[in-house]
Amino acid sequence: MPRNTRQVKDNYDESEDTHHLGQQRNGKNRLCLTGKRASEEDLPKFDPLAHRLGTYGLIPLWDKGVVLQYRFDERSLRRSGRTKQEILKVFHKAISQWGDAVPVMFIENRALWDFEFVVREHKDCDQSGCVLASAFFPGGGQQKLTIYPTMFDDQSEDDQVETMAHELGHVFGLRHWFAKLEDEESGGTWRSEAFGSEHPFTIMNYGKDCRLTKTDKKDLKLLYAMAWSRELTDINGTPIVLFKPFSAHASSPNRKNKPC
Repeated sequence: MPRNTRQVKDNYDESEDTHHLGQQRNGKNRLCLTGKRASEEDLPKFDPLAHRLGTYGLIPLWDKGVVLQYRFDERSLRRSGRTKQEILKVFHKAISQWGDAVPVMFIENRALWDFEFVVREHKDCDQSGCVLASAFFPGGGQQKLTIYPTMFDDQSEDDQVETMAHELGHVFGLRHWFAKLEDEESGGTWRSEAFGSEHPFTIMNYGKDCRLTKTDKKDLKLLYAMAWSRELTDINGTPIVLFKPFSAHASSPNRKNKPC
């Protein structure tokens, strides 16, 4: 039975800039900035449902046939000492892990872009841990996929790909599985449901339970298939809204690169 997440706010904004706390399998605290801060003690308060969706009173997903165009913030690359090649290597591996469940295509286009890769020069740490990355949810604006030094400096390549797969989950419309905590903190102002199979392991979790599974991919494919066919237009009254990207509403230069 499909289920899903909702937050009620006045206006939808596909960007998020607060924290969620996570822990890598090596026991070190790591943060993903796409969502709201939660503490380790809070996480076991509810069942680990596979996926949580929706924000600001709607469920944002991508329309069928979307191509997301990206560019790199060249200045941030120079300052960080990272290269496009090493970032794209991780990015492409993460896309490959999601396989045929990926609901969009990606192409580099510096002239007309939907999101840009920003690579931070300095770590962002507090008593909770260090930030790895932040992403965005589906929407029609120009957004950022931000990478912090901790992602490369303190992670193996496998963990880097896992982190990027997690961030892509947000880009596809998925929230952290413990997003229900936000509803509890809101005192009932926000309401959440869940979509997908109940399973203790999901890429949208943290720590030892954070892994991309067949269930993750199956549920994402099902969600988009039902949304695109309009078999599913809302979940418990929360409307599904299909977005076209920023680039679709502007004149695009001829694409020289093949989408991936």
